[in-house]
Amino acid sequence: MEFTLNEEQIRIQEIARKFSYEELAPVAPDRDRIQDWEERMPWDLTEKASALGLRQLPYPKEYGGMGADVLSCCLAGEELAAGDLGFAVNLDQTWKLSHIFEKVESGVRDPWMKRLCEEPRFLAAISMTEEGAGTDHQGYYDDPSIALYTRAEKEGGKWVINGKKRYVSNGPVASLYVLAARTDLNKNLREGLTGFLVPRETPGISIGEVHEKIGQRLSMNSEIFYEDVEIPENHVILGEGNMFEIRGNLLAMGKPEAAATALGVGRAAFEKALAYSRERVQGGKPIGQHQAIETMLADMAMNLDIARTYIWRTAWAVDHQKPYDFTQGWKCKVFASEVAFDCARLGMEVFGGAGIMHDAPMEKYLRDASTFLHSDGTNQILRLRTGQAYVKGVATAF
Repeated sequence: MEFTLNEEQIRIQEIARKFSYEELAPVAPDRDRIQDWEERMPWDLTEKASALGLRQLPYPKEYGGMGADVLSCCLAGEELAAGDLGFAVNLDQTWKLSHIFEKVESGVRDPWMKRLCEEPRFLAAISMTEEGAGTDHQGYYDDPSIALYTRAEKEGGKWVINGKKRYVSNGPVASLYVLAARTDLNKNLREGLTGFLVPRETPGISIGEVHEKIGQRLSMNSEIFYEDVEIPENHVILGEGNMFEIRGNLLAMGKPEAAATALGVGRAAFEKALAYSRERVQGGKPIGQHQAIETMLADMAMNLDIARTYIWRTAWAVDHQKPYDFTQGWKCKVFASEVAFDCARLGMEVFGGAGIMHDAPMEKYLRDASTFLHSDGTNQILRLRTGQAYVKGVATAF
């Protein structure tokens, strides 16, 4: 078993780390507090990341990407999130599309991949969640009565879509959506839900409320309205009624990347707590020399190391394990997000009373880390789906 990174992976990690520490981290705290979302949106940083190849990281080199594997995306995601989680999420949402493009016919896929790699502000979004369907679209419970009401109806050689989505990451800024719509209301979601590629400029699409969040504030979530949106038949992904193949398998391959972004927040909290423990003097010596602080730092370091190892193992499995055990991604996302939150909480304790102040870094890390306890699937539902998979015998014990 080999844990040594190859030269290309190290290069990508170093590019992302340099960008994160020099460009992202210095401006993120002030950007985080801007009230107007359009002013807060980090387009300038997105363009700089594009120039370095980070936004288009997993896409083929022939289109202008870097052809990076999943582990490389995890390495970059951790580094970017150490600078700011919201910014890392913007890119990660765009990376997810690379897993889906593999199943789109080349005549549709290739122009979009070329455009994605060439346009420095091209971001992607997954348009799934609705007012009555958050956890219900995750697949643990399935019934025709589930309140996912966005509807796609076939008219001649095209599909006409009507409905409303909310909480969509990159919703108001994406150039391309992966949309889930029901093509048969009498069927369960596993049979009656279909995935579509929907260009942002398609007539009938409008942006509703842009949601204000406590964390990931450099990533914009919004409502999206679809009113008689016409989509060509060849923009259906994997055929009619197969959105759950996309949801359950293709997007599950991006779970270690999401876990890595959560990990980046925990690592940043640890780094700041460690530095503070060396500088802050109480009881006649730096607080890092007191056992109470030492044990907290040790717990943070151990759990971060375990989470990173789990993420790397899962990233390797996506590219090499056939068939890929999708519970791996669920499990590592749950573990990494909870480690990140615990590190932010312990980091705040290391800072003591200073930790809750706006001019200290910990309050932002705690806000950011809290978002991934539910983001990309709540940890509770991912635990239930994992247990269900083992009970049904569709996951391996080791």
